[in-house]
Amino acid sequence: MKNFLIYTFIFHSINLLADTTIVALDRVHHSFGNSGNNRVIIDTLQFPQDINSYSEITMDVNLECPNGGCDPWDRKAQISIYNFNDWFEIGRYVTPYGVECGWSFDVTDYRSLLKEENVIIRSYIDTWVEPGWLVSITFNFISGVPEYPNVTVRKVWNYSNLVYGDDNNPIEIPSYNGYIPSDVNNALLRMVTTGHGQGNTDNAAEFSYKLHDIYLDDTPTFVHNFWRSDCESNDCSPQNGSWTYDRAGFCPGDKIYPVDFNLLDALNPGEEMKIDYVLQEYYNSCSPNNPACVDGITCTECNYNYNGHTEPFYFIESQLIFHTANPHSNADVLLKIVSQDTSNKTIDIYMENFVPIYGLQFKVTTLDQDNSILSALSIINSSGGRAENENWTISTNDSGLVMGLSQYFGNYIPPGEGILTTLTYSNENTLQPFNHISISELQTSGYFGSSLTNEVGLPFDFEQMLDLEELNIVPYKNKLLSSYPNPFNPVITIPFELYQNELTHLSIFDVMGKEISILIDDKDKPRGLHQIKWDASNFPSGLYFVMIQAGSLMESKKIILIK
Repeated sequence: MKNFLIYTFIFHSINLLADTTIVALDRVHHSFGNSGNNRVIIDTLQFPQDINSYSEITMDVNLECPNGGCDPWDRKAQISIYNFNDWFEIGRYVTPYGVECGWSFDVTDYRSLLKEENVIIRSYIDTWVEPGWLVSITFNFISGVPEYPNVTVRKVWNYSNLVYGDDNNPIEIPSYNGYIPSDVNNALLRMVTTGHGQGNTDNAAEFSYKLHDIYLDDTPTFVHNFWRSDCESNDCSPQNGSWTYDRAGFCPGDKIYPVDFNLLDALNPGEEMKIDYVLQEYYNSCSPNNPACVDGITCTECNYNYNGHTEPFYFIESQLIFHTANPHSNADVLLKIVSQDTSNKTIDIYMENFVPIYGLQFKVTTLDQDNSILSALSIINSSGGRAENENWTISTNDSGLVMGLSQYFGNYIPPGEGILTTLTYSNENTLQPFNHISISELQTSGYFGSSLTNEVGLPFDFEQMLDLEELNIVPYKNKLLSSYPNPFNPVITIPFELYQNELTHLSIFDVMGKEISILIDDKDKPRGLHQIKWDASNFPSGLYFVMIQAGSLMESKKIILIK
């Protein structure tokens, strides 16, 4: 009977891995006119929580004509996701001249943005007419083991209207100073640049072939060629208008294809980096800002007329895409508790920062079994780590607040990762029993006090044998905890809690429901926290299930082996 129940349980879990479709927009009208400004549509979506169960994610975009016909002009359009106080473009296209069309985008690299609840999506079409478009957007989550389950996305530059060739509006694209994670498999600079405006010198920027340079650490490394020379073979055809003409980065009625540059061709994992985007030199003589421009001589008309002569500009979105062995944050700063020394009563605080950090403050709080905050953990002092290396002072106050500041003006902690500091704690003021500790009330600052986005790690399992008699801490129920690291290669730690002595069976199943490894074979185990390691050296990459039976508890969790 037990084997039948296990197989049924595992089979049920496998059924949860079926392909999933999420409809974001269903024929939503984008327009501008008497019915109002509906060029931007914002909505909130519920995406799958267990994103690592899907090997591929695609986004289908379909345009239909509303009553009165489609917008007759080619319009730039963009789909973005809101994450850590910023919009991340996940797809861009240009509408066709007055006909219906659709495209499919591979958005697998944005899996860290497309998960869990209350994800905010924005759909934008730069239309200025009443008919506009009916837009449908659908996300398809394809089940399977992802090639790169851990993907970090970082914003670099974002310009919706970067004027080109005008000395009155000089181009000032700041250097990006960042960091490549030490466990990276791929480090990509993703550039999406499209040129707009016509009737200018060289017919810039829409019909002007320009090459821009990418510098790494002040060295010219890549040439960004984004010219589209295939517009006449567009699948969305025939159209009206000049859709066959080649353009700077786009074709009417087609999606925009990003250009990825492999940073590991010139840089190493674990290094700081400086990136610059340098546009090809250009001066627009046919401009109202050029005092020497003469109508009919320099060009047909110096003033912009919003018809055949429009201001040249670039629409730029750039991102860093990191495929890593372990999960990382999309935030500027990640802070988490990574280890505990029970004999010395210390905990190690780990920090990963993609940008320079000038100050921070946080609390270490105790949590109950439901991960609700109980109180601040008393911190006695701190020592070592990156903070000490950069001459920072880590101090606390009576409320348990931990503050880190430079001892000298401008002495920041550079981008990187590692132990920030080791904190010595005390249980003297902890009146309630607790199971976990976590970081809360985190604030991080950059240059001149600018606010940085941040994220804290998962609650840390406080070792219960440390003060078991003093605090009388025991698990409140049998529970299978999350295994770590997950994904793993080849060893994974499987923790579980028992609130009383139980006959326990712990094993590993494959996706076919076959028990392939028995870790605990129906043995009595005492109450408390247990941690069992499984070495999967002899097993292939793939999806597996940890299965436990202990008393009335029967639970499984998914784990992913990637070699």
